[in-house]
Amino acid sequence: MSDMDFGREAGASCALHPEQVATGTCARCGNFMCDTCSQGGTSPRCPTCRARFGAEFPLNRDNWSIGGLWEVCWPIFQREWGMLSLAVLISFGVSFGSQLLVTLGQGIGSALDSTVLAVVLSLVGFLAQLVVQGLVQLGLLRVCFDVLQGGRADVARLFSQMHKVGPYLLTMLVVFAIIVVPLLILGALGFLVAMGAGFGGDMPWNMDADTSPAARWDAVAPVLAVMGGVSAVLLIPFIYVTLPLYFVQPELAYEDVPPGPLQLLRRCWEYARGQRLAMVGVGFLVGAIALAGFFACCVGLIPAMALAQLLISGMYLALRPRSDEVAGPLHG
Repeated sequence: MSDMDFGREAGASCALHPEQVATGTCARCGNFMCDTCSQGGTSPRCPTCRARFGAEFPLNRDNWSIGGLWEVCWPIFQREWGMLSLAVLISFGVSFGSQLLVTLGQGIGSALDSTVLAVVLSLVGFLAQLVVQGLVQLGLLRVCFDVLQGGRADVARLFSQMHKVGPYLLTMLVVFAIIVVPLLILGALGFLVAMGAGFGGDMPWNMDADTSPAARWDAVAPVLAVMGGVSAVLLIPFIYVTLPLYFVQPELAYEDVPPGPLQLLRRCWEYARGQRLAMVGVGFLVGAIALAGFFACCVGLIPAMALAQLLISGMYLALRPRSDEVAGPLHG
């Protein structure tokens, strides 16, 4: 940076954008940064340092643990709990507002006495609700990433992910197929096993109309038992396969330009490799926090959800590779 830059009446200039007035300095190299470089004041490092040295987050795949994650996230939550809670509250408000779209569609269909129109409008409203909620959820994760990387919680960042509607929809469709198709196969397999075991002859649809409810239940109970047994046997493999999906939304939120659905899922699988048991532990911790917030007269639910999101975001940052690491298979 030249002496002329330092002497400008408006103040120092940004090292990367000399035409922009500096609003801060990089926490690592000391270069002046403008709002663009600091991502609106949420990043303590300049783009060059972020690209070379990765996120300033103290945990990684080698040193992270549930206890370590708590030790990092809890002080940050204490510092930013107000703005994080406000972000969660706004996200709830957006969810409620999008739910009104579904109700409005049903009301319009009923007012016009058109069942088809009511169904179509309700379906469109429901899909819009899911998309808006999902994109705001990505924004909430982005806010959490900011504070975990040394920045401040900026509620406006809740709406910073709206341009990802295309990648979000494609990825969620793939995720939906990954979850639903195995469940359908599992249910069909259990049903076929039950039929093969000879439980099909006395099914309720083969009974007389005057058959008592108790008799119908006695007929269907063995089928349900067999299907339940098959489900129990396949439950652990199903959890093992689907647990990496935990990282789908964080990966979408973290990348400015998300990869395609298949590449994104491959990344999530690598992040989870060797870490599934710890991920389950974090899931139980997050659930316990949310439950405690609910029982705190529901008032504590908002900050509890904020803390839960912070923990999930921290786990993701710990398990994803730093940007300066060589691309390739992850270890541990």
